[in-house]
Amino acid sequence: MKKTLLVLLTMVCAASTMPSFAQQATEAKIYQNYPVGLQMLQAGYGMQNTNSTVDGAVTIPNKDVKIDVSLYYLRYATFFNFFNKTAGVQLVVPYASIDAKILGVNRKNSGFSDMMVVLGSNIIGGQPLSFAKFLQTPKETIFAWSLAVTAPTGSYSTNKLLNPGGNRWQFKPELAFSKPIKKFDIEVYAAAKFFTTNSETPSLIALKPGSSLKQNAFYSATFHGIYNLNTKFWISFDAASRFGGETTQNDIAENNAQSLLGLGGSATYSPGIHHQIGFSYMGRAAGDSDAPNGHMFALKYSFLFGAKMDQTIRAMKAKAQQQ
Repeated sequence: MKKTLLVLLTMVCAASTMPSFAQQATEAKIYQNYPVGLQMLQAGYGMQNTNSTVDGAVTIPNKDVKIDVSLYYLRYATFFNFFNKTAGVQLVVPYASIDAKILGVNRKNSGFSDMMVVLGSNIIGGQPLSFAKFLQTPKETIFAWSLAVTAPTGSYSTNKLLNPGGNRWQFKPELAFSKPIKKFDIEVYAAAKFFTTNSETPSLIALKPGSSLKQNAFYSATFHGIYNLNTKFWISFDAASRFGGETTQNDIAENNAQSLLGLGGSATYSPGIHHQIGFSYMGRAAGDSDAPNGHMFALKYSFLFGAKMDQTIRAMKAKAQQQ
């Protein structure tokens, strides 16, 4: 019984480490297997200090540009059986508060950012399991996929130099590999992000309102080296790189493709089976002049429920007392 509860706490620590924001690298452990019926509500806060738009895609390459963005979000996620593989879907609703200093002039704006929906499932490993069977099953190697879709639902105006919303769709397919090795987890992700055209850009980006912005895809790779200190607490060394993203204004290429390497870390602590607290940080380590500067961090709290968690634990405790 004690061993089973330790496995459960490890699962809770992992299940609520979803990616915090659309522009941030996908976080650790989200592709590991979870019981069918598990649900999660998460609230988070993040701060990014940079010289790019809120979604991190378009850089404003000027040393006199400083953009501070406070990001708040709510997230719902659930896991289910998808063609005999464990799958998950999540919805993220963010809110952004922008405080920028551009060429000595302060600019502020706030409002809801673009909503994001993510669907994914395991390809190899990760059979759909009930909560009771999940507790008895050791971690295994996982190969998985996901597709994140960001919709242009956020606040946006061509009269504002910086906006919480991006006024365009974004699509991010990703493949992931996760390998448990004793107390470690090694994870590698590969992704691409595609953008639709923004037909009405602010004057900050396009010199005159109403012009169009096109952007080539970003291609990225992410690495997580995770150490599980115990059943309640783990830490991760995180590295993420991306390249591409050249923009075109009114069909004129701007020759501003980006190359960026970010380094950081994350940690999670679970005081119980329903609750989890997480922290993550990522900062620029190397990159060219067209890539964003700065760093970002996030704090989050998650509540897990469903999958008959409480009923299963009570039944296990009753069985243990009878033995």
